[in-house]
Amino acid sequence: MTEPTAPDTPDAAAELAFDEATVATLEALDEVLDELREHNESVPQWEFCEGFMTALLCTRREIAQDDWLPVLLARDPDEADDADDPEGIAPFDSAGQRTRFLMHWLAREAQVRAALQARVDDLNDPSALDPAVLDWGGMLHAATASGQALGPEPTGPAPSYAQMWALGFLAVTEIWADDWAPPRDKEIAADIADALDCIDVLTEDDRAPPAFNLFDEQAPPSISEQRMNDFGEALWAVYDLYGIAQSLGPRVDPVHSSKVGRNDPCPCGSGKKYKKCCGA
Repeated sequence: MTEPTAPDTPDAAAELAFDEATVATLEALDEVLDELREHNESVPQWEFCEGFMTALLCTRREIAQDDWLPVLLARDPDEADDADDPEGIAPFDSAGQRTRFLMHWLAREAQVRAALQARVDDLNDPSALDPAVLDWGGMLHAATASGQALGPEPTGPAPSYAQMWALGFLAVTEIWADDWAPPRDKEIAADIADALDCIDVLTEDDRAPPAFNLFDEQAPPSISEQRMNDFGEALWAVYDLYGIAQSLGPRVDPVHSSKVGRNDPCPCGSGKKYKKCCGA
């Protein structure tokens, strides 16, 4: 798969169907990312960050901010112990820039967490998870139809719908693979694998016949009906993963000790009795 490249669209967040406060939050985050990208082209678009954030919330333990932040913002590992940065500001340019990013990150994180905790039966429910993803292809189609220039010519194809979000989500599962290792319970392990497969589908290009343009319904279509169905399945998969993480809790290394009774819950967190799990 060719690496997707998002068009240069500074006002893209305004096209999302969110309330004014959420749009302001997303635009503020985009602004910091644009500033960082001026001297580090590896800094991702917000859509990738949103997937990354969502996966962090679905991880069985809380990943420390100092662990995920430099990974997300592509800080050069050779500079990680830079003596010129005693306050740990990098990869930001200043303490103020770091504070601005984290303040809005926490605001968006609270919204995503609330959506994951909500009881929803329909993804059209206003309380349901609503990722900040853009129809990049639709944006390009609309711009081409109107003769509008979006900025520098993209170096590759525009991402398919929700593709960068899915890549951001799965990046967390790969970087913190130990925390995402399947539990001993085969049924739960299968549920996790199925859910991740639903998200992984979105990392592929949308090659089905286009039917929708979510950026401008008057412009040529850019998203297939199959893609929209896959996106819905991926959102339900996120709910499954969040529920599993909350029910299992942090992973615990198996403990083989005579102090653990054979009928006691297994310390590994599988939910089974010790004698039927690590004590078998």
